[in-house]
Amino acid sequence: MKIIVQLLGQARHLAGFDQVEVEAPDGASVDDLVPDLTAGASDRLLTVLTEDQRLRRSVMAILNDETIDPAARDTLKDGDELSLLPPMSGG
Repeated sequence: MKIIVQLLGQARHLAGFDQVEVEAPDGASVDDLVPDLTAGASDRLLTVLTEDQRLRRSVMAILNDETIDPAARDTLKDGDELSLLPPMSGG
């Protein structure tokens, strides 16, 4: 199945793109997408998005306008739009 992933906030800036299409197996969780999303990523982007090869729990995962648990199984469907929003920083 194909999932459209949109990076928001500093993740967008660090990645150099704002949207990518990822192929995922049926029943995949957001955490299952992390290896494909971060392949070739900078160390800084990895630090912002990942921890132990999973999505950091501080990163908000928004699926079709609803916040979800990145570890939950069977939440992704073909054609879904997933947005990832790391915590804001600055002042």
